[in-house]
Amino acid sequence: MKADFYTKSKRTNIYNSIFIYKVVSLFVLLLITVMLAYIVNKNKEFLSKTGWLIGLVTVSIILFAISFIIDFYILKRTASIGERLNKMAYLDRLTGLPNRYSCDLLFETFNDSDKLENAGFILMKINDLYNVNSKKGHAQGNDLIAEFCYILEDVGESYGYIGRNGGNEFILLMEDCDSNNADMFLMDLTKRLHGYNELGVGSPIEIAYARVLNSDEKVTRISELISKAYKKLKDAPQVLS
Repeated sequence: MKADFYTKSKRTNIYNSIFIYKVVSLFVLLLITVMLAYIVNKNKEFLSKTGWLIGLVTVSIILFAISFIIDFYILKRTASIGERLNKMAYLDRLTGLPNRYSCDLLFETFNDSDKLENAGFILMKINDLYNVNSKKGHAQGNDLIAEFCYILEDVGESYGYIGRNGGNEFILLMEDCDSNNADMFLMDLTKRLHGYNELGVGSPIEIAYARVLNSDEKVTRISELISKAYKKLKDAPQVLS
């Protein structure tokens, strides 16, 4: 998986902006308070007439320090929550892969003619997932999805962009892809699935897939290439395990 696309949101993270603003503003207020204390301390004649002021300034500094620590803690937690929410918006909760929304954003970037010209798209689904969910429960089905996605991410990250484009739909979108690239990915994925199935640690994984290469299809929109893959998966799926 190409991490840059998914981890850098195109939108401004409002939580981080608030965090930075508050830290800067609190620092400025602290600086002003310290300067005031210094001026008061230097002006002895003024102090002799208004000795109570130094006590007030001291109390203000103490209260300000406590307030600063509390604000810093709250804002740090807020920024952390914002980061988690931002990730949740782009990543699938079960698998950690880019979710449908991320996939849609990715597809948009491939409408550029340079990327689209040699784009390759592989659409995959787990065969027998419905029966696993029905007979063994959704927990077993989720385990099966998670196991496959772990393998898919490990194999696919060196080939292109991967994601979970819905419940039982998994994608690999490649730049500068020819038949050899697609064949190599499918071969590597087959080896990993074969090794997993031989271990017998869970339900065996069998994958139905369809692949389309724009070097063959010559479409002008990425949506057309994706539609062709869905049609092939429905009408003439290929199988690997």
